[in-house]
Amino acid sequence: MSAYLVPDYHINALVSWAAGRHGSNAVSYYWGGRRRDVRGDEKRIASVLYAENVRSVNARYRESDPAHGFKFKLVPNRLNPIDVIKGCHGYGYQACEAEGYEESEAFAIVAAIAQSAIRALPGYEESNAWCIDSPEFNKKEAA
Repeated sequence: MSAYLVPDYHINALVSWAAGRHGSNAVSYYWGGRRRDVRGDEKRIASVLYAENVRSVNARYRESDPAHGFKFKLVPNRLNPIDVIKGCHGYGYQACEAEGYEESEAFAIVAAIAQSAIRALPGYEESNAWCIDSPEFNKKEAA
């Protein structure tokens, strides 16, 4: 497996999308014993994602490059939910090389962003499939 640093724009776009979610659609995640919101903490969250990506590349190639030089910039929200999900998966692939990634704050952040994007897919909110109770489920929904 290989790893590379995703472009700053990649991280900025994901964090900007998440920060643009409001109210019941706001993106939050649980880490370090408490619930944390993306909105209002964008700069730190983007830095966490960048640092984890650097840690991954360092682990993969046995390097020790420092994680500095990243600048968060709020970017226009032009991503659709599928773009966000795919962007989260791409980031995760590049950031997973270091020991303990699945327990990291970066993992929790990206998982929350992806889950929010899933809930933003057309038809998700309207679906009654929270409890699929019989083979006739689809017939009941169509009625």
